[in-house]
Amino acid sequence: MMQLAFSVLLISDDLNGTGSIQEGLVAAGASQIYKCSSDDHFLQKLDSVHVDLIVLDVDKPTVELFEKFSLVRDFCPKPVVCFSNDSDSKVIEKSVKAGVAAYIVDGKSPERVKPIIDVAIMRFNECQAVKKELASVKDKLAERAVIEKAKGLLMEHKGMNEDEAYKTLRKMAMDQGKKISVISHEVCGVLIGLEGGE
Repeated sequence: MMQLAFSVLLISDDLNGTGSIQEGLVAAGASQIYKCSSDDHFLQKLDSVHVDLIVLDVDKPTVELFEKFSLVRDFCPKPVVCFSNDSDSKVIEKSVKAGVAAYIVDGKSPERVKPIIDVAIMRFNECQAVKKELASVKDKLAERAVIEKAKGLLMEHKGMNEDEAYKTLRKMAMDQGKKISVISHEVCGVLIGLEGGE
């Protein structure tokens, strides 16, 4: 659960009508609430303040609004909660694709805000962990592929068997204090360059 104080960017199409959400955010542990109209350039605001959470309070969010949130998702991912009165499934689908962790229709009472925020932040953190793990797996597969390629090129160009090729790469990596995947990249560059020059 979220015990630590956190900061929020509250984006609304009616900043005077956000009292109950603000009350709920303070009760949930928000130490700083920055406010911004949905008509303003909230991406610039996001660039100038550090926040842990983004809360949207928009009566009828547009597809264009969520397209802007795709940029947030890609460049400075944050948990996003959207309070709205629009239950249009197309808008909700667009919000999910844009990285919105929770889309709440008719749920602005202060006592509801904290559990919604807690779940959204946990869900966001879980998604980020999965993305990180996936990126790590992709990196490992890419490293494995380049090592295999370098071994193949050494076998082809130097007449080595697979074990000798791997030991050669490993020794070069140790001698130069580099990762074996980095050495493999370099070996591929050199040997493919030789092939091109032949």
